[in-house]
Order: sequence, then C-alpha cells, then structure tokens
Amino acid sequence: MKDQELKQRHMQAGLTGDTDPEIVEIKAARPSARGGSGNWLAWWAIVVRITITMLGLSVCMSYLITETAFWGHSSKWTNWRNYIPRQKRVFTPHELSMHDGSNPGLPLLLAIEGDVYDVSSGWGFYGPGSSYSLFAGRDASRAFGTNCLSRKDHLTHDTRGLSEKELAGIKGWHQYFDNHQQYVKLGIVELDPVDPAAPIPPPCEDAKPRPK
Repeated sequence: MKDQELKQRHMQAGLTGDTDPEIVEIKAARPSARGGSGNWLAWWAIVVRITITMLGLSVCMSYLITETAFWGHSSKWTNWRNYIPRQKRVFTPHELSMHDGSNPGLPLLLAIEGDVYDVSSGWGFYGPGSSYSLFAGRDASRAFGTNCLSRKDHLTHDTRGLSEKELAGIKGWHQYFDNHQQYVKLGIVELDPVDPAAPIPPPCEDAKPRPK
C-alpha cells in the first residue's frame, strides 16, 4: 500500500514538473492566486463605490447648506476648468494684445510675470470700460506692484527699481491669479527683453487702488 501511494505521488510530481512529492502536497494545499486577486478586486470595487457615494452626498449637503460644492472652500483645486486637458500655449505680445476684450468672441486674458491667465469670468473687472481694463491683453506686472494705472510706463513687465514691498505685491497678485477659483492659466507670453540701458519708470505719485 505504501509503495503504491508513493508511486502515485511520484506520478503527480512528474505531471507538474516537480520531483519532490512534498512540493506537490504544498502546491495542492496553496490557495489559488487567481481567486485571491479576484477577491481583492471585489473589495476595491466596494471601496470605490462607497467613496463615490460619500463624495456625492457631501456635495449635495454642501449645496443645501452653503450653496457651494465644497463647503465654501474655493481655490484652483476646486476649479473644474483646471482639470480639462489642454496644452500650455506660448503667446507673443501681439497675440496677447488681441485678448484685451475688444473682440467679445475671444477670451479675456492678462499676464503677470510671464504667466497668462484667462480672466473671462472677471469681465466686469478687466473688460473694456472697467476700472482695471488696462491689465487685459498685456503683462503689466509693474503696475500690480506700484498700483499705478495712470502712467503708461508702469503698464510693463519691467520691474527694475521696485522696492521689496512692491516686488512682494507682484508675487502676491501672481499667487492670487494662480489659485483663483475661476481663472485658469493658459500658458506663458514671450516677453521682449528689458533693455538695461533704458530709463527706469519714475515712481508714481498718483497711484490708484489695487484691483479686487
């Protein structure tokens, strides 16, 4: 009986490619890897369904209580426009100038420190006839730091001679546009190099308030 049982084990080992009968017993007792992965996939599917359901309930409750989708929180992460796949565009100054609001069929754009943003949702602030329409269609970084909208020589990307406070103001406005709930970064503008020999714009004595 023992010889016959041993012979049967050897036959099983030969069919599976293993020479040790004990290996055959171990493999026979091992659970199927395919079945295990199937169970994991089923569990992950359940987790995903629960997560989506909870997010949906949270959005619905937020709209009922705060009339916003994310409990009053707003930033570029809650701006659905930022999740639309788009290739970053490189504008020339002339191309950017065409988006100053004079053509209602084109989006309203402005640039700060070389980054171009679509501010069409802020047409009331930057569109034609508004208080801050001078920012549209150009990179007027200097004016963002000096608050000077009454002098054309401040509507430039030339930031030479500005104080640390004024430069920090430009950075603050750059972050404002970058983290805005509705504005979207479209690309960059190829700015003309600033001639180091050109005169620095003089300080503005009649600065207007910053745009809001």
